[in-house]
Amino acid sequence: MKKTLVWVLGLALAALPVTGCRTANRGSWIGTGVGAASGALIGGIIGHQSGHKWQGAAIGAGVGALAGYIVGTELGAQGDLRHQNSPEHKKAQQIFHRANRTENPREAIELYKQAVAIDPLHPEPYNNMGLVYLKLGDREMAKINFKQALAVDPSFRPAQDNLARLQGGQ
Repeated sequence: MKKTLVWVLGLALAALPVTGCRTANRGSWIGTGVGAASGALIGGIIGHQSGHKWQGAAIGAGVGALAGYIVGTELGAQGDLRHQNSPEHKKAQQIFHRANRTENPREAIELYKQAVAIDPLHPEPYNNMGLVYLKLGDREMAKINFKQALAVDPSFRPAQDNLARLQGGQ
């Protein structure tokens, strides 16, 4: 009974940060993995000394994953801020805004493509390109771009909504 409780506790602690990783930055994924692995190792070593190496490893993995998630999320957010101040990001943003203002759909698509070629880490240009393709009647290219926006940021609500509407209308 005691062994089962320790395993459940360790797995529950490990599941918390992994669940949060769906909406967090890439640093949270890395931090969670490194924290879980190092926590399991340290917990296993400490647990081995008291005859409970597997329980120690499970608890260490859970606690390490949680700590790694917190640290990784913070470090990843700092990296995002540095990226947003980069010259490449600023240039891509200028092109993106130009694409949003143009009335010519083909020109907008070309500008969105330029923006993502310079800075592919943002979902907005993919999503907006999908909307332009949808306006042109190209549902397949719209779907590809909405999915690309979600590949960049799975929590990007506009692309989720646009893809759901597109698939619901088939």
